[in-house]
Amino acid sequence: MNVEVRATGLRAARLKHHLTQRELARRLGVTQNYIPALEAGTRNPGPKLRQALMQLFDCDFEDLFQVVMVNPVDHREQVLHVEPEARAV
Repeated sequence: MNVEVRATGLRAARLKHHLTQRELARRLGVTQNYIPALEAGTRNPGPKLRQALMQLFDCDFEDLFQVVMVNPVDHREQVLHVEPEARAV
């Protein structure tokens, strides 16, 4: 199984903060083309970028990201959910 972290909540957070894709890319120090790829799910953010996004939007991991296990053979996906009691307080 492959584990992917997808930025499923990124577009909503970006729009909530009235940021264009270009402005968000500039603030994060990434290329302008990287933000639409993240929002579309064709690219997955690394740990440093995930942390930078959570700090920028002042939110929790679950607000921006979804963890998905992908079977490399048949490409079936299973979304992993964090149980409320398992979250850090």
